[in-house]
Amino acid sequence: MTTGDGVASVRISLLGALLVKNERHDHIQLTGKRGPALLAYLARCAGMAAPRERLADLLWSDSDEDHARNSLRQTISILRRDLLKAGVDVIQSRQDLIGLKASAVEVDVEDFEAGLAARSPEDLGTALALYRGPFLDGLHLGSDPFEHWAAGERGRLLDRALESTERLARLVDGEAGLVLADRLLTMEPTREASYRLKMELLAASGQRDKAIRTFETCRSMLKTEFGVQIGPEMRALWQSLVSPANGASHPVSQTSANVVRAGQRLGRPSISVADFVNLTAERRDGYFAKGLVQDITTALSEVADYVVVSNVGAVEKPAPGDDAQRPEQLSARYVLGGSIQRSGRDLRVNVHLADAAGGHNVWAQRFDGRSENALEFQDRIAQSIVLAVTLELQLTLWKVRDKSPPGPPEVRRLVNESLVNYFAMTRDSLPRAIELAERALAIAPDNARAKRTLSITMTVALAWGALPSHPDHVERALALAEASVRAVPDDEIARVILSFALETAGRIDEAIVECRHAISLNPSYPSARGDIAELYALRGQVSEALHEASEAIRLGTPDVIDFWRHNSMVVALFADGNDRRALEAARRVVRTKPDFVRGALYWAAAAAATGNNEEASRAVHHCLSQLPHLNLGNVCPGFVPRYVKDMHHSRFLEMLERAGLPRGDTTILTTDSGR
Repeated sequence: MTTGDGVASVRISLLGALLVKNERHDHIQLTGKRGPALLAYLARCAGMAAPRERLADLLWSDSDEDHARNSLRQTISILRRDLLKAGVDVIQSRQDLIGLKASAVEVDVEDFEAGLAARSPEDLGTALALYRGPFLDGLHLGSDPFEHWAAGERGRLLDRALESTERLARLVDGEAGLVLADRLLTMEPTREASYRLKMELLAASGQRDKAIRTFETCRSMLKTEFGVQIGPEMRALWQSLVSPANGASHPVSQTSANVVRAGQRLGRPSISVADFVNLTAERRDGYFAKGLVQDITTALSEVADYVVVSNVGAVEKPAPGDDAQRPEQLSARYVLGGSIQRSGRDLRVNVHLADAAGGHNVWAQRFDGRSENALEFQDRIAQSIVLAVTLELQLTLWKVRDKSPPGPPEVRRLVNESLVNYFAMTRDSLPRAIELAERALAIAPDNARAKRTLSITMTVALAWGALPSHPDHVERALALAEASVRAVPDDEIARVILSFALETAGRIDEAIVECRHAISLNPSYPSARGDIAELYALRGQVSEALHEASEAIRLGTPDVIDFWRHNSMVVALFADGNDRRALEAARRVVRTKPDFVRGALYWAAAAAATGNNEEASRAVHHCLSQLPHLNLGNVCPGFVPRYVKDMHHSRFLEMLERAGLPRGDTTILTTDSGR
C-alpha cells in the first residue's frame, strides 16, 4: 500500500522490541541503536517532527553541542540509507526540524490507544493484541533524557494495557477471564488488583479453594517484596470467601456469580428487583405485585446499560451489614423494591431504589391508579419505573441531584421518556424527544423540568441536524432554558442547558458564565466540565480547555454521552495545533458515535491537517452521506460553533476545504455570528 502522494508506507511497532516493516511486511534492518531510537522518538512526537537541538540533546546528552550535532547528522544519514534500501523514503527535514512523513507512517501505539476505547470485547481484544510487550523493550542507549522519556511512555502504556485487560476480563466468560487474569499477573506480578480479579473469577466459577490460595499468594508477595499488608478490598473479598455464609449451606450460584462480574463492568451497574410487598389482605393484589415485578424485570433487562439480577425476595430497604441478605442481593449494586396498597378501587404503588452497599435510597416515587384497569396500570407503572430508574442512575453516576420539581405523574412519564429518546441521540430519536417534551409542557406549562427538557432536546437536535437551523428554534430553546433557571436558580442541570442554548445562539461569554455557575454548584458534574471545555476552546483559552476536558473525562463514566466530552478535547487540541492528538481523539469520537457529524467534521479537519488526505476525504464523505447540504458556507457558523479567533476559524475551514467539503455560498464565512 502507498499513500495518496505515492510514497511507500512503513509500519513502526514500538510495543515490545522495536520492529520496522515496509508495505510488503518485510522487516527492515536498522543499523545500531540510535537510529532506531531516533525513529521511535519521532514517531511519537506531535506532527512526527522535532528540532535538531532537542534530538541531539536526547540521544547524546553526554556530548558537547558540536559533537552531538555531528553525531545526529551521521545517524540520520545511516537511518535514511537503511530505509531507502527497503524502498522507504519517509525522513524529511525543513529548516531546523527533522521529521517523518506522517501520511506514510503507521505506528502500533496509535492503533493500540485508539482501540482501547472499544466497547465490544472483540474490538478491545484486537487492540490489546497489539501490546506485544513493554514499550521499546530491550532498547537502552545510556542517555538519561532518552531513558527517562522511554520509561515514562513504558509505564503509561503498561498501565493502560493492565487496566484494559482487566476490563476485558470482566466482559468475557469465566474461563477466558481467568486466562486474562493470568496474563495480567505475567505483565505485572506485583499488582494487587490483578490478584483480586483472579480471586473474583475463581469464586464465580466455584473454585473457592483456589481463590483463597490466590489471596495467600498475594499476601506473601506483598509482604516479601514491599513489606506491606494486603489492602482492605482484598481482605473483604477473602473474608466473604471464608465466612460461613459462603460455606456449603449457602453456595454461590454460577448465575449470581456471573452477575457479580457483569455488575462490575465499567459503566454497567447491576440491579436486583425485589418482590413488592402486598400491604393489603387481598390475594389479587399479590398477583398484581408479582406481575408488576416480572414486567419491571423484563423491561430493565432490555436496557443495555444495566445488568439485572434475578429476583431476590421482598426487601423494604437493605441494611448495611445485614448478614441475612442473600448472595444474589449482595451481588447487585442497586436494589429496586416497593409496596402495594389498596383503598377501595384505588391502588397505590410505592417504589424505591436503594444503594445496596450504603443502604440509602437513591430514588423513590409513588404511582396511583384504579383496579379495574389493573393490567394497563401495571404496564404504565413498569414503563415509568424503568424510565425513571434509568435516568436517576445516570444522574447518580454523575453525582448530580435533580432539584427541579418533577410535576404530575403524566408529566414525569413524558419527560422521562423524552430524555430516554434524547440520550439515544439520533436524528430519529431527537424529534421524538421534542414531541414528548412538548406534550409534557402542554400539560404543565409552568413546569421547569419540562421547559428544561424541551430546551436541551431542541438545541441538541439542532446540533445533530435533526431540526432545521432557524433563529426561531434557537430563540425558543434559549427562552425555555432561561425560564427553567429562573424557576430553580440552584439547579446545575438547568444552568448547563442554558449554557448550551447560549452557545447555540453564539453568545460564548455568557455561556461560560452559566457553566462556571453550574460547576460552582457541583464541581463533580462532568457535563458542565465538558461543555466549558468546548467553550474555552472556542474562545481560544486552550490550556483551560484541555484541563477541563480532562476533568470531564475523568469525572464521567463511559456512558451514553461520553463521546461528547471527548469531542470537547478534540476541539481544544485542534485549536492548540496538536493535530495528531486531535486526530486520534476524533477517531475515537466517530467510532463511538458514527452519526455525530460535528465530531466527524473535526475528524476530517484533523486528518487534513496531518496530511492524511485519503482519511480526510473519507471523513468528509462520511459527513455528506448523512447531511448532504453541508458546505463551507453553512458549516461554521451554522452547524458547528465558530472559533472566536479568526486564525482558528480560518484554519478549521481551510482544513475542511482541503479535505474536500464543497465550497457552497461562502459569504457567511466572514460573519462573526455575535461571538
